[in-house]
Amino acid sequence: MINLLPPSYRQSLKANRSSTLMKRWLVLTWLAVFGLIIILASGWFYINQQSKNLTQSINSTQTLLNNADLAKTQKDAKNLTNNIKTINKVLSSEIRFSDLIQDIGSVIPPHTILDSLTLSQVNGAIDLSAKAKDYASAAQIAVNLSDPANKIFSKVDIVSVSCANTATQYPCSGVYRALFNKSTQSRYLGVAKEVQ
Repeated sequence: MINLLPPSYRQSLKANRSSTLMKRWLVLTWLAVFGLIIILASGWFYINQQSKNLTQSINSTQTLLNNADLAKTQKDAKNLTNNIKTINKVLSSEIRFSDLIQDIGSVIPPHTILDSLTLSQVNGAIDLSAKAKDYASAAQIAVNLSDPANKIFSKVDIVSVSCANTATQYPCSGVYRALFNKSTQSRYLGVAKEVQ
């Protein structure tokens, strides 16, 4: 095909087409920039809103924890855990109180009686309660129990001794904390003996 248009008119048409194309690209570019600005603004708004929501959630959770007294609950849970560990330890081994009471009874001095035995949470320790006719007999209990020849306790502490002015046969009461020696622990806190 032969182009019969004058060169100046042809140049003008070419420039107009080029100008129209540039205008379209410029409009599309501005629309893209405007769209990106909207996307960035909405993203910033969304992130800012989420941040505020999370801050409110953290504050409300912290308030709930403070109101629930978390420290006291943790302390109670720790005490409960310690008690459960002690119970598990006691249940996992046979404590032969009959043997222990017989051995303690053989070293208790005259004019005294054993009142009670209590396992404490201290590892390998036991609390004993005894009654005596006087202070000297009550003190002699600690001496006899801590004697290394008896091979029962390595150490016995007197927690308290008190005497009442009553006409009972044993007016004095004593509380003692006794720590088993190493060999005694295996004898009384060991695994159950086989029945023969």
